[in-house]
Amino acid sequence: MKKIITLLLVLATSTSSVFAQQPVEFKLSCSEPYAVYDFITKISDNYPDNELKSIFSNSKYNTEAFKKQIADFEQLPIDYTYAFTQYPSPLKTGLMSRDMLERNLAISQTIADFRNKSLGLIPNEYLSVFSETLENFLPIYRELVFEPNKTAFEVQKNNLQNYIKNNQFSNFFQTGLTFYNTNWDKNIPFELNLLPSLDKGNLGARAFINVAVCEAPLDLKDHVSFFSVAMHEIYHIVYDNQSLQMKENIQKWFNETKSPNSQYALLLMNEVLATALGNGYVIEQINKKADDGEWYANKYVSEMAKAIYPVLKKYIEDKKPMDEAFVKAYVNTYDTQFPQWNNELSHLFSYRYIVADTPNDWTYFRRNFRKYSNNRMGAPVSATEVEKTMAMPITKVVVISQNHEQKLNLLKDYFDVLKNKKLNPKAEFIEIFNLPDNTKLFIINRHKSTVEDMMNKRFPNKLIK
Repeated sequence: MKKIITLLLVLATSTSSVFAQQPVEFKLSCSEPYAVYDFITKISDNYPDNELKSIFSNSKYNTEAFKKQIADFEQLPIDYTYAFTQYPSPLKTGLMSRDMLERNLAISQTIADFRNKSLGLIPNEYLSVFSETLENFLPIYRELVFEPNKTAFEVQKNNLQNYIKNNQFSNFFQTGLTFYNTNWDKNIPFELNLLPSLDKGNLGARAFINVAVCEAPLDLKDHVSFFSVAMHEIYHIVYDNQSLQMKENIQKWFNETKSPNSQYALLLMNEVLATALGNGYVIEQINKKADDGEWYANKYVSEMAKAIYPVLKKYIEDKKPMDEAFVKAYVNTYDTQFPQWNNELSHLFSYRYIVADTPNDWTYFRRNFRKYSNNRMGAPVSATEVEKTMAMPITKVVVISQNHEQKLNLLKDYFDVLKNKKLNPKAEFIEIFNLPDNTKLFIINRHKSTVEDMMNKRFPNKLIK
């Protein structure tokens, strides 16, 4: 009996091991419902000029009735969210209802299928309007976009399919799972949704949940770069799906470096690692040489990714997951090679929570710091909003333009660094404080001046001196 039990245990272990080694399945589809949703979004007034907008504007469908449907579609209240509060903030992305809707669009072949999948995500009255608008614009999309470009679209589809057939998506995905120390249920496939782009050079991808939307220009020739961009976005999903224990370890390892730069280095890391893996390692493995150009359209991400790449590459070659030693090397790289970054507003305001007495005071930050990874806004200045900022270990900006003395005293109640600080409520000033979570607090106390005038006067070169 003991021998039989032992044999069963061996077989069970063996079966589990084989199952764990099964590659994640990647599926490629072209979803008309998602393409129509993307089409409506890009021809709206709120979207920058693009080829789709030009085609629609010059078509017979550019009528007041259709334009009203587009405007109404844009105003539908479909954005709901909930946070995973047990995870260290902001190391786990909160779930958005829009992401779930977009996922359902990407994995649905018909609008009816999308509607059935999405019941309960948003109120039914809004889901009905959303779905009906898609149905109204489906024939317009087919006539103006899909049919004239069907042949070129099939070429891009076949090129992307080759990366699936050659297991490159699956193999590089496994590389990410190992490095990030992330478990992925092999029963859950990764869905790739190819989206044709009529704008030349508009190479892009975005990933959410278990979907990657890959947007390829119809004349695309550089398929290696396209593949690396898709993998870059997929690596964000792998990072986000690290276990609670791993996320807690990462936060602890950063804290234990005792570096004053630790939190901003951590905030930068998600994008840095996805870039080092996707735009560094993937490109080098396929092309047999590293990319000599910029790896990302942001100097902080690109330079840090290149700086940490030798360490990351060694971890991948040794099949080692990121650990405390990696975090120490990462923070040390930030401290020694880029110590000036924590004085650059464009870096500090990439991760920001801005609370102002009037929403008009958000405008300066939106206009001058358009590239960001985390952006929260609140108004007016209140205990509720201040408490929200304290829960987020990112740059905090408080703009006071009303009831100055009361609001400054409110801040003193919450921030210990202000307890013994004399702040004149009648004067205009900008004060900066280092907080215990290794982020910065900006207090802008304004009366007649605008935020822009005060910021430009205090930081003419957008540097803290």
